[in-house]
Amino acid sequence: MRKKQILMGMLMIAMAGIIMQPNKVEAALQANGGEPAKYNATQWMSEVRQMQATGGTLGLTDEIDATTLTSQNKNLDIHMQKNTEYGGLVILSASAYGNSKKIEDGDTTTGNKTGVVMKLNREWVAAGVANSAAGRYRNVYTTSYVEKKGDAIQTVSAWHGAAGNIWLTGGDSSLVRARSGSVFSYCGRGGYFVAGSGFHSDDGLSSRAWSSRATIVVNSGV
Repeated sequence: MRKKQILMGMLMIAMAGIIMQPNKVEAALQANGGEPAKYNATQWMSEVRQMQATGGTLGLTDEIDATTLTSQNKNLDIHMQKNTEYGGLVILSASAYGNSKKIEDGDTTTGNKTGVVMKLNREWVAAGVANSAAGRYRNVYTTSYVEKKGDAIQTVSAWHGAAGNIWLTGGDSSLVRARSGSVFSYCGRGGYFVAGSGFHSDDGLSSRAWSSRATIVVNSGV
C-alpha cells in the first residue's frame, strides 16, 4: 500500500482526543478532505502498524512482527482504532463538551472545525477480527456481548438515531461502526444464507472494504 494511500485513507482522531497522564500521551492526528481509502479489517490492522516501520509513512526505523504486530519500540505505538477507542470518541461527542446536535454525515464531534470529522459510511474497528495480532491491538469479544468500559455498544445502542444494530455473529464477522445513519450504530454480522437466494454479505463480513482510523500512543515504556 502506498504511503499516499495510507495518508488519504486515515480519518484519524484529532488532538481533542488527547488524554494526559503522567509521562503518557495518547493522541492522534486527523487528515480531513476527500474520501478515505477502504480496505478489509485485517488489512487495516497490519497496514496501520506498518506506519511506524522502516520505510513506513512516518519514516521511522521500527521492525513490526508480521504475526503479532508487536515491535521493540517502547515509546511509540500506532495501531488501528479499537472498539473502545472509537467508543470513547463518540461518547465524548455526545457530552457537554461535544456536538449539541445529532452528528450528520460530515459533521464534527464538536460541531465546529476543532472536532473530528465523522463520516457515516461505515468504518472498521479492531474487534472481532480473527487473527493472531497481540491482544493490545484489538478488543477481544465473543458472540455473547460482554461490555468493555467505553465501548459504546448496548448502553447507547439507540442514541442519535442508531438502529438495526447487530452484534458479532462469529465466523467471518468483524465489527463495523457508523452504520445506519448514526455514529452509535454498529454491525457484526458477516455472510449468511437465505433460502432461495443464496449467500448474502452483510456489513460485518470481514472481507468487506470499509474505512478506518489510526490511534497514536506516545509514552515512555508503552
